[in-house]
Amino acid sequence: MWQRAKMVYSILLCSFALFFCAQSMAQPSKLTIACAANFSATMDKLVNLFQLQMSKSTEVRVVTGSSGALASQIQHGAPFDVYFSADHALPQRLKQAGLGYESIVYAKGELVLYASVQNEHLLSDWRQALSTATVAIANPKLAPYGRAALQVLQTQNVTPQRIVQGTSVLQAFQFVESGHAQFGLIAKSLLQADHLGTYISLPIEWYEPIEQHALLLTPHPSAKAFFDFVQSDAAKQLINASGYR
Repeated sequence: MWQRAKMVYSILLCSFALFFCAQSMAQPSKLTIACAANFSATMDKLVNLFQLQMSKSTEVRVVTGSSGALASQIQHGAPFDVYFSADHALPQRLKQAGLGYESIVYAKGELVLYASVQNEHLLSDWRQALSTATVAIANPKLAPYGRAALQVLQTQNVTPQRIVQGTSVLQAFQFVESGHAQFGLIAKSLLQADHLGTYISLPIEWYEPIEQHALLLTPHPSAKAFFDFVQSDAAKQLINASGYR
């Protein structure tokens, strides 16, 4: 009798284990990505391509913000799986603190001068124009594109009448679009979609290279799969076509 009861118990235990295993396999894996604001539109395209080509069952959530703000959230325990920064210093600092596994260069950014109207003549003498205008930049303490913007103003000896700072380079772009600033020093990648104004590219020698690094934060298979996918030829072609060098 005891042996029979023991056998029934073993069968039930095995059945429960198989049931929960099947339930776990049926549920889609989840992936949470921390993404610098300049890369948000490109990230949406990458996620769509990833789900089409690699893993349709992966549920992906993207949290957008300035690189510095996202790094601070990671330091305080935010449950991100991959971190896409707009620079190399922040991922390196997190990795040295034991908060990441491996990092890669995924893009090289470009800074442009953006004007709020479709008037190329306005940009022909932009130094003079900026001296009597409001210029939007990202917060240099939080965003690498903001630091690059300040470097351009300093190297070219340009002092705008007024500078407004966005929490990210995306918000700096929105200040120009909404009319709160006449000019913006922003990421070229933000201008791939429809926009109201016009822009000119700035020599890359005027600011430190904007080398954008990604950091793998967790060993989860879905995170590693996306991290590897970003290094694929298809992903690189998409990134290059989105305003990055």
